[in-house]
Amino acid sequence: MKNSAGKYSKYDVATFIIMIVGVILFLLTPLLIRLFEFDSDMLGLLIFLIGLAMFVVGLIIRLIIRKVRSHR
Repeated sequence: MKNSAGKYSKYDVATFIIMIVGVILFLLTPLLIRLFEFDSDMLGLLIFLIGLAMFVVGLIIRLIIRKVRSHR
């Protein structure tokens, strides 16, 4: 039985953490507005989209590398 801890690369984990931070920041918007008068909804959405774009680009690059290696 293989260990599932090595299934994801450090890059994938980092992109998931960035996306989670964006979602948390987006969900905490009402609390942050009340306490600190800081509107964080657009910032949270932007951070989430950056993490998502990083994940998609990494996935595309990984697929291209796998395809190039398989042709050798």
